[in-house]
Amino acid sequence: MSIAKRWICLLLLSLLLAAPALGQGAPSQIEAALSDLGARLGRTVNIGDLSEWRWEQKQYADSALGCASVSGSGGALLGYEFRLTYRSVVYDYRVSADNSIVVYCGELDPNRAAAAPGAQYSNRLCDASASDGPYMRSSVIFGIEAEAADGSVNLRGQPAADGQILQQVPAGSSFEVTSGPDCADGYVWWLVNIGGQTGYIAEAGDGATFIKPKRPISLPSREVLNSSLVAWLQELSRVEGNFQPRHVWSSDGVFVALPGARGSDSIWLYDLRVQPMSPQLLEYEVGISVLAFRPNRHEIAFGSDDGALHLWRIEAASEPGYREGLLLNAHAGPVSAIAFSQDGERLVSAGVEAYTHADVDRNYAAIVWDLQTVAQATIIRNNALLIRAMSFSPDGALVAASTDSSTVNFWNANSGHRQRAYVFVDPVRTVKALDYADDGSMFAIALVNSAATVNVYDLQTDERQATYWLPTAQPTSVDFSPDGSMLVVGAAEGLISIWNTRSQQLIVTRETGAAVRDVSFSPDGSLIAVSTEDHALSFYGVPLGSG
Repeated sequence: MSIAKRWICLLLLSLLLAAPALGQGAPSQIEAALSDLGARLGRTVNIGDLSEWRWEQKQYADSALGCASVSGSGGALLGYEFRLTYRSVVYDYRVSADNSIVVYCGELDPNRAAAAPGAQYSNRLCDASASDGPYMRSSVIFGIEAEAADGSVNLRGQPAADGQILQQVPAGSSFEVTSGPDCADGYVWWLVNIGGQTGYIAEAGDGATFIKPKRPISLPSREVLNSSLVAWLQELSRVEGNFQPRHVWSSDGVFVALPGARGSDSIWLYDLRVQPMSPQLLEYEVGISVLAFRPNRHEIAFGSDDGALHLWRIEAASEPGYREGLLLNAHAGPVSAIAFSQDGERLVSAGVEAYTHADVDRNYAAIVWDLQTVAQATIIRNNALLIRAMSFSPDGALVAASTDSSTVNFWNANSGHRQRAYVFVDPVRTVKALDYADDGSMFAIALVNSAATVNVYDLQTDERQATYWLPTAQPTSVDFSPDGSMLVVGAAEGLISIWNTRSQQLIVTRETGAAVRDVSFSPDGSLIAVSTEDHALSFYGVPLGSG
C-alpha cells in the first residue's frame, strides 16, 4: 500500500533542552555551523533564514565527526550533525560539543527520492537464516481468519514456490491461519486450514500481496450507550490482524489506530466512516511500542523500540498517507508510555533513560515536551521503576504515572515535582491501570492482589469515592465513558465489566473469548472497543432501536 511522500518539519531533535537564546529547539553549536556557512557564501546566515533545519547529537569515533570526506584523528568525542536548508540547498555540517571542530561535509540533494516504504524491509518474523530475502511485511498472523486478496491463490503441500498445488482458493474465500510463517523463495508462507484441507499459502512476495485478514462485517447504526441500554450490549464487528492488543481513538471518533506487532511494524489505521472497515497500514522501519492521537487533530504520536518519538499527520486521500511532523530522540530503549495534554500542546514520554542535559537522574525519568517550541518543558524524575502508564489531568496541571508497584504518583507538569501519591500498602497491591474522567471530576485506579478492585477518587476532595470489587482477578485496563456515567474494566480472564459511577453498581459483564488488554469508549459514547490477545479488536455496542 503506498505512502504519501513525507516532508519533515523538524527532525531528530535529540538529548538537549532547547537553548533559551535560540528559542527554537536547537543547541548553541548550530551557531558555529551557521557562521561557517555564512563565510562560505559571503553573507550572514541566521537560523531564521533557514527554511528547514534538523540536528542530532552523536558520539563520534574521531575528529572527522562521521564525515566521510574528511580524515579524522584522536579518540571518541561528542558532537552534532546539522542539516541546514538555505535557499533550497541542504548543507551537511558536523560540530563538536565544545565548538572546537567544525566540519563541512558538503551539499545534499533536497529532492532525492526516499526509498520506497518497505523496499529493503525484511520481515522480522522470518528467521535470520532465511534466504532469498528481504521479505515483505505481514498483516496476517497465526490464529486469525484470512482471505484471498485478489484473484485465486494456490494452496500448496510445501512452503515453496514449486510446491505441489493441492487446490486453488477463489478470491474472497476465507480460511483459518494455523501456523507460521515459513520464509522461503522470497515468499512469506502460512499453514492454513480450508474446509479440513491443510496446506501452505504465500501471503506476500515479489512486491505482491496474496492474502489479507478477513474483512469484518459493517458496523450498524447504534445507540449512544447509557446505564440502561448497556444491558443489550453485544459485539457488532471485529477486526483481526498482526497488531498489538492496544488501541487509541481520534478525538472525533473517525479513526481508531493500533500499533503493528512484530513483522507488521506499521500503524494500523481504521476509518470508521468507511464500512466495512479495511486497515490503512502506515509503515515504519522498526517496532512501535506505544501510540496516542493528538487531541482535536488527525495527528498520531508514537514511541518506537529505539527510543524515538514521532508525530505523523494523517492525510485524507484515496491512498492512505501521512506527513512526518516531528521526530524526537527521547529515550534509551523502547518508549514505555506517552500521553497528550487535553489541549494537545504538550506530550509526555517515558522510558528506561531520558535523553536530557538537565542535571537530574535520567533513569526512568519522563520528559514533558512543549510542542509549540519543540523543547523539553520539564523532567519528571525520582522514579524507581519503569513507568508503564501516564495521563495528564484534564486541566493539564498534573501527570499521573504508574509503574509495576503499589503507587500512583501525581507530578506537577510544569515543575516536575511530585505533588501527591496514592500508596496501597494494606495489603500491598499492584497498580494495573488508571484513567481520568474527561471532566476531571474522577480518577480510577485498577489494583491487583488477593482480590482485584477499582478505586474511584473524587478529585475535588481527593477522597476515595467508591471501591468496585471486580468479578475477575486480573484487571488490565479501565476507561470512563465520555459523560463519566460509566466505567468499563477489561480483564485478563477475557471479561469486560461495566459499572455505573453514579450508583457505584455493576451493570453488565461480557465474555470476549480471549484475554483483554485494552478497553475504551468511543468519543461519541456509542461503542466500546476491546483489544484481546487473540489478535483482534472488537467493537461492542447496542444496535439502533434496541431496548
